[in-house]
Amino acid sequence: MCLFSFWIHELVSCHPPFRLQMHLESIFATGVLCLSLLQTTYKIGKDGVEAGTTLVPESVPRPIARISVAVVGAAVVLFFVKSFLSTAFFFLATMGLIYSAFIAFNKDDGPTTGGSDTTTSSTATTASTDEETLEEARRIMEKYK
Repeated sequence: MCLFSFWIHELVSCHPPFRLQMHLESIFATGVLCLSLLQTTYKIGKDGVEAGTTLVPESVPRPIARISVAVVGAAVVLFFVKSFLSTAFFFLATMGLIYSAFIAFNKDDGPTTGGSDTTTSSTATTASTDEETLEEARRIMEKYK
């Protein structure tokens, strides 16, 4: 509780009243949305367990059937969540690796960092290429004078 009161004190001291009201409203709205999400998830899970329990034979006691269906359902849900997260992280890591390789292979072609007056090998190469291009253009112009 002390940490929460410290957080509120910092929020009040840093923001004018109107902004404080906006912050508190957004915090409250987020809490309401999370609570609504948890309630809906609980209702769906409870209905799923009840539907699964009706599939279990009557010879199995109902409390044991409910627990068994809940455990199997939780295992299936966790498997799918793990599979989804594993796939998402694999794609993110692959994209990051490809991006890093792209940057590593094309670092000479990219823009130079601004603010430094020192010439690097890429800027020196670019300057010499520009000078060669200008010389070639001058030779062509001299040719057609």
